[in-house]
Amino acid sequence: MKVIFLTSGHDPFDDRIFFHMSASLIRHNHKVCIITSTENKIDSCEGIKLNCFNGVRLKKRVKVFEFVNRIKEENPEVIICSESLAVYASNKYKKEWNKRVKIIYDITEWYPSKKNLCAYNQINKGINLVKLLLFNVWVSRIVDGFIFGEYYKSRLYRFLFPRTPFIYIPYYPDLRYIDNLNPEINAEKLRLSYSGKLTDDKGFGNFTKLIDELSVLYPDLKIEVKIIGWPDVCEKNNSKAKMPQKKNVSVTYLNKLPYFEYLNTIRDTDIFFDLRKIDFENSHSLPIKLFLYAAFGRPVIFSDLKAIRKAIDISRFGYLVNPSDLKEISDIVHTYLTDESKYLFQSSSARKEIEEKYHWSIIEPEFIEFVLSLPK
Repeated sequence: MKVIFLTSGHDPFDDRIFFHMSASLIRHNHKVCIITSTENKIDSCEGIKLNCFNGVRLKKRVKVFEFVNRIKEENPEVIICSESLAVYASNKYKKEWNKRVKIIYDITEWYPSKKNLCAYNQINKGINLVKLLLFNVWVSRIVDGFIFGEYYKSRLYRFLFPRTPFIYIPYYPDLRYIDNLNPEINAEKLRLSYSGKLTDDKGFGNFTKLIDELSVLYPDLKIEVKIIGWPDVCEKNNSKAKMPQKKNVSVTYLNKLPYFEYLNTIRDTDIFFDLRKIDFENSHSLPIKLFLYAAFGRPVIFSDLKAIRKAIDISRFGYLVNPSDLKEISDIVHTYLTDESKYLFQSSSARKEIEEKYHWSIIEPEFIEFVLSLPK
């Protein structure tokens, strides 16, 4: 069987699309092609064909036309779409060229989300919210199946389209890519990292305030920080200057990295943080990197989000916190620095939880079975 992954918002080497879903289909002897509109790339890697173009500046009508042409070149049996525009293009192809092709909508984000509306003023924001929501509902009615990354983002679709087949495929890591590292904590040095957009919304502001707090509380503690991040057009106050300029703090800045290079860069982190703001969208969104961080066998400290509580109990290997309560968070860090047995227990518990319940090999058979069931 031939499967296309069609996306207008993800890179060709997106870890969910390329390293998990596509890799699984290849291992099961299926043909896979990834078509994205985020960059020019015509290539083949690990048996996966890449037929991508740079459509960042193209009008949506032109982008859809390019999508349809490339789908025609591949002649797939199944198309897995990441966005509503990709679903629309797939349906256009289906109506005009191949009525037997099956369309799956892989939903991992809110649509419309804050990032889709950030460019508009308050009045236009409300108008475009309605327009984008209606468009998304309209295209969703024609899909043959849904893949949901998490519970809360599935509820509207399951309510509106109760007869459409669906499956939950969470953001579990593939342990083939992640070493089981021996944990260690050093009371004289703390290694931390931040991954993602350099915005207050995603927690960068809270993270930098925490670094500042720790540098004052522990002047003899050497704090090494890696920032793997990029600015967001929705926030004008993205700035590296937010990081504290302290003698006991050293900071390394890195841009977005290829997947394996990224894994290698964060593997020596002692404690993983995600201190994003708590609002409706964030609280009902499961942070994708939660399971990845735990797979490294390290404690995690995350904002207390409803989506996390719904998906997993992290009490054996971390804490859910108020992301702006620096005292609470610094007290937890202090416990890790002074109580080695607790740090080691939570580190080993993190890896054990992932190995037993939350890794890709557990859900891979369900994913393959679901994709294969639709063309019948």
